[in-house]
Amino acid sequence: MIEEILERKLFYNGYIITMNEYQPNVEAIGIQNEKIFSVGKLEEVKEDLGKIYGSIDLKGNTLLPGFIDCHMHPLAFMFLQLNLDLSNVKSLQELRIVLRNHAKEKPKGELIFGLNLREEEFDVPILPDRWDLDDASLNHPVFIIRYDGHIGIMNTRALELVEFQSGMQNPVGGEIRKNEKGELTGIVSENALYIARSKISKFLNSNYGVMQDVASRASEMFAMKGITSLHGIIQSTRIPIYKSIQDKILQNWYAFISTDKPKNLKRLKKLPLDGGKEDSKFKVGTLKLFLDGTFGAKTACMWEPFSDAPDSCGYCIVDEEEIYDKMKVAHNNGFQIAIHVIGDKGNRICMDLYKKLLREFPRENHRHRIEHASMLTKDVIKDMKDYGIIASCQPQFINSEYTWLEKRIGLDRCKYTYPYRSLTDSGVILASGSDCPVEDPDVILGLHALVTRNNLIPEECISMFEALKSYTINGAYAAFEEKVKGSIEVGKLADFVILDKNPLEIEKDKIKEIQVLETIIRGKTVYKKRK
Repeated sequence: MIEEILERKLFYNGYIITMNEYQPNVEAIGIQNEKIFSVGKLEEVKEDLGKIYGSIDLKGNTLLPGFIDCHMHPLAFMFLQLNLDLSNVKSLQELRIVLRNHAKEKPKGELIFGLNLREEEFDVPILPDRWDLDDASLNHPVFIIRYDGHIGIMNTRALELVEFQSGMQNPVGGEIRKNEKGELTGIVSENALYIARSKISKFLNSNYGVMQDVASRASEMFAMKGITSLHGIIQSTRIPIYKSIQDKILQNWYAFISTDKPKNLKRLKKLPLDGGKEDSKFKVGTLKLFLDGTFGAKTACMWEPFSDAPDSCGYCIVDEEEIYDKMKVAHNNGFQIAIHVIGDKGNRICMDLYKKLLREFPRENHRHRIEHASMLTKDVIKDMKDYGIIASCQPQFINSEYTWLEKRIGLDRCKYTYPYRSLTDSGVILASGSDCPVEDPDVILGLHALVTRNNLIPEECISMFEALKSYTINGAYAAFEEKVKGSIEVGKLADFVILDKNPLEIEKDKIKEIQVLETIIRGKTVYKKRK
Protein backbone atom coordinates (compact mmCIF):
# COMPACT_ATOMS: atom_id res chain seq x y z
CA MET A 1 0.00 0.00 0.00
CA ILE A 2 1.42 3.37 -1.03
CA GLU A 3 1.21 5.97 1.72
CA GLU A 4 -0.24 9.35 0.75
CA ILE A 5 2.40 12.05 0.59
CA LEU A 6 1.31 14.91 2.83
CA GLU A 7 2.38 18.34 1.62
CA ARG A 8 2.00 20.86 4.42
CA LYS A 9 2.58 24.61 4.21
CA LEU A 10 2.51 27.51 6.65
CA PHE A 11 1.42 31.03 5.67
CA TYR A 12 2.35 33.76 8.14
CA ASN A 13 3.64 37.33 8.71
CA GLY A 14 0.94 39.21 6.79
CA TYR A 15 -2.61 40.43 6.97
CA ILE A 16 -4.95 37.45 6.69
CA ILE A 17 -8.59 38.32 5.96
CA THR A 18 -10.60 35.13 6.47
CA MET A 19 -14.09 36.36 5.48
CA ASN A 20 -15.24 34.18 8.39
CA GLU A 21 -17.31 36.40 10.69
CA TYR A 22 -16.50 34.19 13.69
CA GLN A 23 -12.73 34.43 13.16
CA PRO A 24 -12.16 37.44 10.91
CA ASN A 25 -8.39 37.87 11.36
CA VAL A 26 -5.73 35.30 12.19
CA GLU A 27 -1.95 35.19 12.41
CA ALA A 28 -1.34 32.09 10.33
CA ILE A 29 -2.81 29.37 8.11
CA GLY A 30 -1.66 25.79 7.74
CA ILE A 31 -2.65 23.73 4.71
CA GLN A 32 -2.29 20.05 3.93
CA ASN A 33 -2.36 19.22 0.24
CA GLU A 34 -5.40 21.02 -1.19
CA LYS A 35 -7.28 21.73 2.06
CA ILE A 36 -6.94 24.19 4.93
CA PHE A 37 -5.61 22.24 7.92
CA SER A 38 -5.22 24.84 10.67
CA VAL A 39 -6.14 28.49 11.24
CA GLY A 40 -5.27 30.73 14.19
CA LYS A 41 -2.28 31.98 16.18
CA LEU A 42 1.13 31.33 14.65
CA GLU A 43 2.47 29.02 17.35
CA GLU A 44 -0.75 27.00 17.45
CA VAL A 45 -0.72 26.49 13.69
CA LYS A 46 2.94 25.47 13.75
CA GLU A 47 2.14 22.89 16.41
CA ASP A 48 -0.75 21.53 14.35
CA LEU A 49 1.47 21.18 11.27
CA GLY A 50 4.12 19.13 13.09
CA LYS A 51 7.82 19.12 12.30
CA ILE A 52 7.84 18.97 8.50
CA TYR A 53 6.22 21.76 6.48
CA GLY A 54 7.12 24.52 4.06
CA SER A 55 7.01 28.13 5.26
CA ILE A 56 5.60 30.97 3.16
CA ASP A 57 6.45 34.39 4.58
CA LEU A 58 3.77 36.85 3.43
CA LYS A 59 6.17 39.74 4.14
CA GLY A 60 3.39 42.04 5.26
CA ASN A 61 1.20 41.44 2.23
CA THR A 62 -2.48 40.49 2.44
CA LEU A 63 -3.92 37.01 1.96
CA LEU A 64 -7.62 36.33 1.56
CA PRO A 65 -9.87 33.68 0.00
CA GLY A 66 -9.45 33.30 -3.75
CA PHE A 67 -11.78 35.43 -5.86
CA ILE A 68 -14.90 33.83 -7.35
CA ASP A 69 -16.19 35.32 -10.60
CA CYS A 70 -19.87 34.43 -10.50
CA HIS A 71 -20.72 35.13 -14.15
CA MET A 72 -18.46 34.80 -17.16
CA HIS A 73 -18.35 33.30 -20.64
CA PRO A 74 -14.93 31.60 -20.72
CA LEU A 75 -15.40 29.92 -24.11
CA ALA A 76 -16.50 33.20 -25.69
CA PHE A 77 -13.39 34.83 -24.19
CA MET A 78 -11.27 32.09 -25.77
CA PHE A 79 -12.95 32.55 -29.16
CA LEU A 80 -12.14 36.25 -28.88
CA GLN A 81 -8.44 35.37 -28.75
CA LEU A 82 -8.84 33.58 -32.09
CA ASN A 83 -10.65 36.41 -33.86
CA LEU A 84 -10.47 40.16 -34.38
CA ASP A 85 -10.67 42.21 -31.18
CA LEU A 86 -12.31 45.59 -31.87
CA SER A 87 -12.34 46.92 -28.31
CA ASN A 88 -9.75 49.63 -28.98
CA VAL A 89 -11.38 51.02 -32.13
CA LYS A 90 -12.47 54.60 -31.48
CA SER A 91 -14.18 55.73 -34.69
CA LEU A 92 -16.06 54.48 -37.73
CA GLN A 93 -13.13 55.43 -39.95
CA GLU A 94 -10.70 53.50 -37.75
CA LEU A 95 -13.03 50.48 -37.90
CA ARG A 96 -12.91 50.54 -41.69
CA ILE A 97 -9.11 50.73 -41.64
CA VAL A 98 -8.78 47.85 -39.16
CA LEU A 99 -11.12 45.66 -41.21
CA ARG A 100 -9.36 46.51 -44.49
CA ASN A 101 -5.96 45.66 -43.02
CA HIS A 102 -7.31 42.40 -41.60
CA ALA A 103 -8.85 41.52 -44.97
CA LYS A 104 -5.43 41.85 -46.65
CA GLU A 105 -4.14 39.03 -44.40
CA LYS A 106 -6.97 36.62 -45.25
CA PRO A 107 -7.64 34.61 -48.43
CA LYS A 108 -10.47 35.94 -50.56
CA GLY A 109 -13.84 34.68 -49.36
CA GLU A 110 -12.70 33.79 -45.82
CA LEU A 111 -14.86 35.05 -42.96
CA ILE A 112 -13.73 38.09 -40.96
CA PHE A 113 -15.22 37.78 -37.49
CA GLY A 114 -14.82 40.72 -35.14
CA LEU A 115 -15.81 40.97 -31.49
CA ASN A 116 -16.00 43.57 -28.70
CA LEU A 117 -17.18 46.54 -30.78
CA ARG A 118 -17.74 49.53 -28.45
CA GLU A 119 -19.41 52.15 -30.63
CA GLU A 120 -20.49 54.12 -27.53
CA GLU A 121 -16.80 55.09 -27.24
CA PHE A 122 -16.52 56.30 -30.87
CA ASP A 123 -15.82 59.99 -31.45
CA VAL A 124 -19.33 59.97 -32.96
CA PRO A 125 -21.24 57.17 -31.18
CA ILE A 126 -23.05 55.37 -34.01
CA LEU A 127 -23.42 51.74 -35.01
CA PRO A 128 -21.80 50.84 -38.33
CA ASP A 129 -24.08 49.26 -40.90
CA ARG A 130 -23.84 46.85 -43.83
CA TRP A 131 -22.51 49.52 -46.18
CA ASP A 132 -19.75 50.60 -43.77
CA LEU A 133 -18.57 46.99 -43.65
CA ASP A 134 -18.90 46.63 -47.44
CA ASP A 135 -16.62 49.64 -47.71
CA ALA A 136 -14.02 47.71 -45.72
CA SER A 137 -14.29 44.56 -47.83
CA LEU A 138 -16.56 43.21 -50.54
CA ASN A 139 -14.38 40.13 -51.01
CA HIS A 140 -14.93 38.69 -47.53
CA PRO A 141 -17.98 38.03 -45.39
CA VAL A 142 -17.62 40.44 -42.44
CA PHE A 143 -19.51 39.75 -39.22
CA ILE A 144 -18.88 41.87 -36.13
CA ILE A 145 -20.53 41.73 -32.72
CA ARG A 146 -21.05 44.45 -30.14
CA TYR A 147 -19.21 43.93 -26.85
CA ASP A 148 -22.38 42.97 -24.95
CA GLY A 149 -23.13 40.16 -27.41
CA HIS A 150 -26.65 41.42 -28.15
CA ILE A 151 -26.13 43.20 -31.51
CA GLY A 152 -24.36 41.99 -34.64
CA ILE A 153 -23.55 43.73 -37.92
CA MET A 154 -22.94 41.97 -41.23
CA ASN A 155 -21.81 43.13 -44.63
CA THR A 156 -23.55 42.02 -47.83
CA ARG A 157 -21.42 38.87 -48.22
CA ALA A 158 -22.15 37.80 -44.64
CA LEU A 159 -25.89 38.41 -45.07
CA GLU A 160 -25.78 36.12 -48.10
CA LEU A 161 -23.84 33.54 -46.09
CA VAL A 162 -26.50 33.38 -43.36
CA GLU A 163 -29.31 33.60 -45.96
CA PHE A 164 -30.89 36.78 -44.59
CA GLN A 165 -33.04 38.57 -47.18
CA SER A 166 -35.05 41.79 -47.23
CA GLY A 167 -38.37 39.95 -47.21
CA MET A 168 -37.64 38.22 -43.90
CA GLN A 169 -39.84 38.92 -40.90
CA ASN A 170 -38.39 39.55 -37.45
CA PRO A 171 -38.09 36.37 -35.38
CA VAL A 172 -39.84 36.34 -32.02
CA GLY A 173 -37.62 38.18 -29.54
CA GLY A 174 -35.29 39.59 -32.16
CA GLU A 175 -34.92 42.26 -34.84
CA ILE A 176 -33.55 42.30 -38.38
CA ARG A 177 -33.21 46.02 -38.99
CA LYS A 178 -34.20 47.63 -42.27
CA ASN A 179 -34.00 51.19 -43.57
CA GLU A 180 -36.90 53.27 -44.84
CA LYS A 181 -36.53 51.60 -48.28
CA GLY A 182 -36.98 48.15 -46.74
CA GLU A 183 -33.32 47.23 -47.30
CA LEU A 184 -31.42 45.18 -44.75
CA THR A 185 -29.02 47.42 -42.82
CA GLY A 186 -26.97 44.41 -41.71
CA ILE A 187 -27.79 45.13 -38.04
CA VAL A 188 -29.44 42.31 -36.11
CA SER A 189 -30.25 41.95 -32.42
CA GLU A 190 -31.13 39.31 -29.81
CA ASN A 191 -32.76 36.19 -31.34
CA ALA A 192 -32.05 37.37 -34.88
CA LEU A 193 -28.37 37.54 -33.92
CA TYR A 194 -28.62 34.07 -32.38
CA ILE A 195 -29.94 32.69 -35.70
CA ALA A 196 -27.17 34.42 -37.66
CA ARG A 197 -24.45 33.21 -35.28
CA SER A 198 -25.74 29.66 -35.48
CA LYS A 199 -25.40 29.73 -39.26
CA ILE A 200 -21.99 31.39 -39.22
CA SER A 201 -20.49 29.12 -36.55
CA LYS A 202 -19.44 26.40 -39.00
CA PHE A 203 -17.10 28.92 -40.66
CA LEU A 204 -15.30 29.74 -37.39
CA ASN A 205 -12.05 28.17 -36.27
CA SER A 206 -12.81 25.56 -33.58
CA ASN A 207 -9.72 23.38 -33.99
CA TYR A 208 -9.39 21.49 -30.71
CA GLY A 209 -5.61 21.72 -30.65
CA VAL A 210 -5.70 25.48 -31.08
CA MET A 211 -8.47 25.78 -28.48
CA GLN A 212 -6.40 23.90 -25.90
CA ASP A 213 -3.57 26.37 -26.27
CA VAL A 214 -5.95 29.33 -26.06
CA ALA A 215 -7.72 27.80 -23.03
CA SER A 216 -4.43 27.42 -21.22
CA ARG A 217 -3.52 31.06 -21.82
CA ALA A 218 -7.01 32.27 -20.85
CA SER A 219 -6.96 30.32 -17.60
CA GLU A 220 -3.53 31.71 -16.76
CA MET A 221 -4.87 35.21 -17.37
CA PHE A 222 -7.77 34.57 -14.97
CA ALA A 223 -5.20 33.39 -12.40
CA MET A 224 -3.32 36.69 -12.83
CA LYS A 225 -6.53 38.41 -11.69
CA GLY A 226 -6.70 36.29 -8.52
CA ILE A 227 -9.62 34.20 -9.78
CA THR A 228 -9.67 30.71 -8.28
CA SER A 229 -13.26 29.74 -9.15
CA LEU A 230 -15.66 30.78 -11.87
CA HIS A 231 -19.29 30.31 -12.74
CA GLY A 232 -18.89 29.67 -16.45
CA ILE A 233 -21.69 29.77 -19.02
CA ILE A 234 -21.60 27.11 -21.72
CA GLN A 235 -23.91 26.81 -24.71
CA SER A 236 -24.99 23.19 -25.03
CA THR A 237 -23.65 23.09 -28.60
CA ARG A 238 -20.15 23.89 -27.30
CA ILE A 239 -19.95 21.12 -24.71
CA PRO A 240 -17.59 19.02 -26.91
CA ILE A 241 -15.17 21.99 -26.99
CA TYR A 242 -15.50 22.38 -23.22
CA LYS A 243 -14.66 18.73 -22.65
CA SER A 244 -11.59 19.05 -24.87
CA ILE A 245 -10.09 21.89 -22.79
CA GLN A 246 -10.89 20.82 -19.22
CA ASP A 247 -7.38 19.57 -18.51
CA LYS A 248 -6.04 23.04 -19.40
CA ILE A 249 -8.24 24.88 -16.90
CA LEU A 250 -6.70 25.90 -13.56
CA GLN A 251 -9.84 27.26 -11.92
CA ASN A 252 -12.72 25.43 -10.31
CA TRP A 253 -15.59 25.68 -12.81
CA TYR A 254 -19.28 25.70 -11.81
CA ALA A 255 -21.11 25.37 -15.12
CA PHE A 256 -24.27 27.13 -16.28
CA ILE A 257 -25.73 25.32 -19.28
CA SER A 258 -27.58 27.40 -21.86
CA THR A 259 -29.96 25.00 -23.60
CA ASP A 260 -33.46 24.82 -25.08
CA LYS A 261 -33.78 21.32 -23.61
CA PRO A 262 -33.40 21.60 -19.81
CA LYS A 263 -34.37 17.95 -19.35
CA ASN A 264 -30.89 17.16 -20.72
CA LEU A 265 -29.21 18.72 -17.67
CA LYS A 266 -29.48 15.46 -15.72
CA ARG A 267 -27.66 13.64 -18.50
CA LEU A 268 -24.84 16.21 -18.36
CA LYS A 269 -24.42 16.05 -14.59
CA LYS A 270 -21.77 13.32 -14.67
CA LEU A 271 -18.08 12.92 -15.47
CA PRO A 272 -16.25 14.70 -16.99
CA LEU A 273 -18.57 17.71 -16.66
CA ASP A 274 -19.42 17.03 -13.02
CA GLY A 275 -17.18 15.27 -10.50
CA GLY A 276 -20.10 14.32 -8.30
CA LYS A 277 -18.69 15.72 -5.03
CA GLU A 278 -19.29 18.95 -3.15
CA ASP A 279 -15.67 20.01 -3.71
CA SER A 280 -15.27 18.69 -7.27
CA LYS A 281 -13.29 20.93 -9.60
CA PHE A 282 -15.91 20.72 -12.35
CA LYS A 283 -19.63 20.83 -11.63
CA VAL A 284 -22.91 21.30 -13.51
CA GLY A 285 -25.57 23.02 -11.47
CA THR A 286 -27.56 25.61 -13.37
CA LEU A 287 -29.87 26.27 -16.30
CA LYS A 288 -29.03 29.63 -17.92
CA LEU A 289 -31.94 31.52 -19.50
CA PHE A 290 -32.39 34.94 -21.13
CA LEU A 291 -35.37 37.24 -20.66
CA ASP A 292 -34.32 40.55 -22.25
CA GLY A 293 -31.42 42.42 -23.86
CA THR A 294 -29.09 45.23 -22.75
CA PHE A 295 -28.91 48.99 -22.20
CA GLY A 296 -26.29 49.37 -24.90
CA ALA A 297 -28.37 47.59 -27.54
CA LYS A 298 -31.53 49.38 -26.31
CA THR A 299 -33.17 45.97 -25.99
CA ALA A 300 -33.55 45.79 -22.19
CA CYS A 301 -37.23 45.37 -21.32
CA MET A 302 -38.38 48.71 -19.84
CA TRP A 303 -41.62 50.15 -18.49
CA GLU A 304 -40.93 53.48 -20.22
CA PRO A 305 -39.01 54.34 -23.42
CA PHE A 306 -35.26 54.90 -23.41
CA SER A 307 -34.46 58.57 -22.86
CA ASP A 308 -32.47 58.77 -26.10
CA ALA A 309 -34.80 56.47 -28.07
CA PRO A 310 -38.35 57.63 -27.25
CA ASP A 311 -39.91 55.12 -29.64
CA SER A 312 -38.39 52.08 -27.93
CA CYS A 313 -39.02 50.33 -24.59
CA GLY A 314 -36.96 47.27 -25.48
CA TYR A 315 -38.60 43.86 -25.20
CA CYS A 316 -38.59 40.37 -23.76
CA ILE A 317 -36.77 38.06 -26.13
CA VAL A 318 -38.83 35.04 -25.09
CA ASP A 319 -42.49 34.27 -24.48
CA GLU A 320 -43.31 34.10 -20.76
CA GLU A 321 -45.00 30.70 -21.06
CA GLU A 322 -42.04 29.31 -22.95
CA ILE A 323 -39.48 30.42 -20.36
CA TYR A 324 -41.72 29.26 -17.51
CA ASP A 325 -41.94 25.77 -19.00
CA LYS A 326 -38.13 25.58 -19.04
CA MET A 327 -37.95 26.91 -15.48
CA LYS A 328 -40.35 24.18 -14.29
CA VAL A 329 -38.27 21.40 -15.82
CA ALA A 330 -35.01 22.62 -14.27
CA HIS A 331 -36.56 23.45 -10.89
CA ASN A 332 -38.37 20.13 -10.54
CA ASN A 333 -35.21 18.22 -11.44
CA GLY A 334 -33.30 19.93 -8.64
CA PHE A 335 -31.31 22.42 -10.70
CA GLN A 336 -30.62 26.08 -10.03
CA ILE A 337 -32.00 28.65 -12.48
CA ALA A 338 -30.14 31.80 -13.56
CA ILE A 339 -32.00 34.31 -15.74
CA HIS A 340 -30.40 37.23 -17.58
CA VAL A 341 -32.45 40.37 -16.92
CA ILE A 342 -31.53 44.06 -17.31
CA GLY A 343 -34.60 46.31 -17.59
CA ASP A 344 -37.00 47.34 -14.81
CA LYS A 345 -40.02 45.72 -16.47
CA GLY A 346 -37.95 42.65 -17.27
CA ASN A 347 -36.91 42.23 -13.64
CA ARG A 348 -40.54 42.57 -12.49
CA ILE A 349 -41.60 39.90 -15.00
CA CYS A 350 -38.73 37.65 -13.92
CA MET A 351 -39.58 37.98 -10.25
CA ASP A 352 -43.24 37.26 -10.97
CA LEU A 353 -42.22 34.08 -12.79
CA TYR A 354 -40.09 33.00 -9.81
CA LYS A 355 -42.98 33.73 -7.42
CA LYS A 356 -45.33 31.65 -9.55
CA LEU A 357 -42.80 28.80 -9.72
CA LEU A 358 -42.10 28.73 -6.00
CA ARG A 359 -45.76 28.94 -5.06
CA GLU A 360 -46.70 26.17 -7.46
CA PHE A 361 -43.67 23.98 -6.70
CA PRO A 362 -42.22 24.97 -3.27
CA ARG A 363 -38.58 23.96 -2.83
CA GLU A 364 -36.24 24.76 0.02
CA ASN A 365 -32.76 26.11 -0.68
CA HIS A 366 -33.29 26.52 -4.43
CA ARG A 367 -30.89 29.50 -4.69
CA HIS A 368 -32.30 30.67 -8.01
CA ARG A 369 -30.63 33.77 -9.40
CA ILE A 370 -31.20 36.88 -11.47
CA GLU A 371 -28.12 37.52 -13.60
CA HIS A 372 -27.20 41.22 -13.91
CA ALA A 373 -30.35 42.36 -12.02
CA SER A 374 -29.58 45.85 -13.32
CA MET A 375 -32.75 47.89 -12.70
CA LEU A 376 -34.49 46.89 -9.48
CA THR A 377 -37.44 48.75 -8.03
CA LYS A 378 -38.14 48.46 -4.30
CA ASP A 379 -40.95 45.95 -4.82
CA VAL A 380 -38.66 43.64 -6.81
CA ILE A 381 -35.91 43.83 -4.18
CA LYS A 382 -38.42 42.97 -1.44
CA ASP A 383 -39.64 39.96 -3.40
CA MET A 384 -36.06 38.82 -4.05
CA LYS A 385 -35.43 38.82 -0.31
CA ASP A 386 -38.76 37.13 0.53
CA TYR A 387 -38.31 34.36 -2.06
CA GLY A 388 -34.57 33.82 -1.62
CA ILE A 389 -33.49 35.01 -5.08
CA ILE A 390 -29.77 35.79 -5.44
CA ALA A 391 -28.62 38.98 -7.18
CA SER A 392 -25.74 37.97 -9.45
CA CYS A 393 -24.37 41.36 -10.51
CA GLN A 394 -21.56 42.71 -12.67
CA PRO A 395 -20.13 45.85 -11.04
CA GLN A 396 -17.76 46.45 -13.97
CA PHE A 397 -20.83 47.50 -15.97
CA ILE A 398 -20.68 50.73 -13.98
CA ASN A 399 -17.10 51.31 -15.14
CA SER A 400 -18.22 51.02 -18.77
CA GLU A 401 -21.56 52.82 -18.56
CA TYR A 402 -21.25 55.64 -16.04
CA THR A 403 -20.39 58.20 -18.75
CA TRP A 404 -23.49 57.51 -20.88
CA LEU A 405 -26.07 55.69 -18.76
CA GLU A 406 -27.90 58.86 -17.69
CA LYS A 407 -28.31 59.82 -21.35
CA ARG A 408 -29.78 56.38 -22.06
CA ILE A 409 -32.24 56.01 -19.15
CA GLY A 410 -32.39 59.40 -17.39
CA LEU A 411 -31.34 60.38 -13.87
CA ASP A 412 -34.49 59.12 -12.12
CA ARG A 413 -34.05 55.59 -13.42
CA CYS A 414 -30.31 55.67 -12.69
CA LYS A 415 -31.27 55.90 -9.00
CA TYR A 416 -32.48 52.29 -8.99
CA THR A 417 -29.93 50.92 -11.43
CA TYR A 418 -27.20 48.69 -9.98
CA PRO A 419 -28.66 49.33 -6.48
CA TYR A 420 -26.02 47.43 -4.53
CA ARG A 421 -26.54 49.32 -1.26
CA SER A 422 -30.28 48.71 -1.38
CA LEU A 423 -29.78 45.01 -2.13
CA THR A 424 -27.28 44.58 0.69
CA ASP A 425 -29.39 46.46 3.22
CA SER A 426 -32.44 44.38 2.29
CA GLY A 427 -30.60 41.13 2.99
CA VAL A 428 -30.48 39.88 -0.62
CA ILE A 429 -27.33 37.84 -1.32
CA LEU A 430 -25.14 39.87 -3.70
CA ALA A 431 -22.60 37.90 -5.72
CA SER A 432 -20.28 39.60 -8.22
CA GLY A 433 -18.85 38.64 -11.58
CA SER A 434 -17.46 40.24 -14.71
CA ASP A 435 -19.53 38.90 -17.63
CA CYS A 436 -16.13 38.44 -19.34
CA PRO A 437 -15.49 39.01 -22.25
CA VAL A 438 -18.14 41.74 -22.06
CA GLU A 439 -16.01 43.29 -19.30
CA ASP A 440 -12.46 42.87 -18.06
CA PRO A 441 -12.41 40.01 -15.49
CA ASP A 442 -10.21 42.14 -13.22
CA VAL A 443 -11.70 41.76 -9.73
CA ILE A 444 -9.85 44.85 -8.50
CA LEU A 445 -11.79 46.93 -11.03
CA GLY A 446 -14.97 45.30 -9.76
CA LEU A 447 -14.12 46.22 -6.17
CA HIS A 448 -13.45 49.79 -7.32
CA ALA A 449 -16.89 49.94 -8.97
CA LEU A 450 -18.72 48.55 -5.92
CA VAL A 451 -17.02 50.93 -3.48
CA THR A 452 -16.88 54.12 -5.59
CA ARG A 453 -19.40 53.63 -8.45
CA ASN A 454 -17.36 56.27 -10.31
CA ASN A 455 -19.66 58.67 -8.44
CA LEU A 456 -22.76 57.37 -10.26
CA ILE A 457 -25.52 57.54 -7.59
CA PRO A 458 -22.94 57.35 -4.76
CA GLU A 459 -25.59 56.56 -2.14
CA GLU A 460 -25.67 53.04 -3.63
CA CYS A 461 -21.98 52.40 -2.83
CA ILE A 462 -21.14 49.53 -0.50
CA SER A 463 -18.18 49.05 1.84
CA MET A 464 -14.99 47.26 0.85
CA PHE A 465 -15.78 44.37 3.20
CA GLU A 466 -19.22 43.96 1.62
CA ALA A 467 -17.59 44.13 -1.82
CA LEU A 468 -15.10 41.41 -0.87
CA LYS A 469 -17.96 39.23 0.39
CA SER A 470 -19.57 39.43 -3.05
CA TYR A 471 -16.42 37.96 -4.64
CA THR A 472 -15.77 35.32 -1.96
CA ILE A 473 -18.26 33.79 0.47
CA ASN A 474 -21.33 35.12 -1.36
CA GLY A 475 -19.99 33.80 -4.66
CA ALA A 476 -19.53 30.42 -3.01
CA TYR A 477 -23.07 30.53 -1.60
CA ALA A 478 -24.44 31.35 -5.06
CA ALA A 479 -23.09 27.95 -6.23
CA PHE A 480 -23.99 25.92 -3.09
CA GLU A 481 -20.28 25.86 -2.22
CA GLU A 482 -20.00 27.91 0.97
CA LYS A 483 -19.02 24.77 2.92
CA VAL A 484 -15.95 24.19 0.74
CA LYS A 485 -14.72 27.65 -0.31
CA GLY A 486 -15.26 31.40 0.00
CA SER A 487 -13.69 31.84 3.45
CA ILE A 488 -10.59 30.66 5.27
CA GLU A 489 -11.74 27.88 7.59
CA VAL A 490 -10.44 24.43 8.47
CA GLY A 491 -11.54 21.83 5.95
CA LYS A 492 -12.15 24.25 3.07
CA LEU A 493 -10.15 24.32 -0.15
CA ALA A 494 -6.82 26.13 0.02
CA ASP A 495 -7.83 28.69 -2.62
CA PHE A 496 -6.09 31.99 -1.84
CA VAL A 497 -5.12 35.29 -3.41
CA ILE A 498 -2.24 37.40 -2.07
CA LEU A 499 -2.43 41.17 -2.62
CA ASP A 500 0.25 43.82 -2.18
CA LYS A 501 -2.11 46.07 -0.20
CA ASN A 502 -4.79 45.47 2.40
CA PRO A 503 -8.06 46.38 0.64
CA LEU A 504 -9.76 47.07 3.99
CA GLU A 505 -7.28 49.83 4.78
CA ILE A 506 -6.73 51.49 1.40
CA GLU A 507 -8.23 54.83 0.38
CA LYS A 508 -11.05 54.64 -2.16
CA ASP A 509 -9.09 56.51 -4.83
CA LYS A 510 -6.22 54.01 -4.50
CA ILE A 511 -8.23 50.79 -4.98
CA LYS A 512 -7.20 50.45 -8.63
CA GLU A 513 -3.54 50.36 -7.52
CA ILE A 514 -3.95 47.04 -5.68
CA GLN A 515 -1.96 44.28 -7.37
CA VAL A 516 -2.34 40.52 -7.28
CA LEU A 517 1.00 39.03 -6.20
CA GLU A 518 0.10 35.34 -6.10
CA THR A 519 -2.85 33.04 -6.75
CA ILE A 520 -3.13 29.62 -5.13
CA ILE A 521 -5.68 27.01 -6.18
CA ARG A 522 -6.12 23.84 -4.13
CA GLY A 523 -2.82 24.48 -2.37
CA LYS A 524 -0.74 25.00 -5.51
CA THR A 525 0.61 28.32 -6.78
CA VAL A 526 -0.77 28.91 -10.28
CA TYR A 527 0.39 32.52 -10.64
CA LYS A 528 3.17 34.55 -9.06
CA LYS A 529 3.96 38.11 -10.05
CA ARG A 530 7.49 38.58 -11.29
CA LYS A 531 9.62 41.01 -9.33
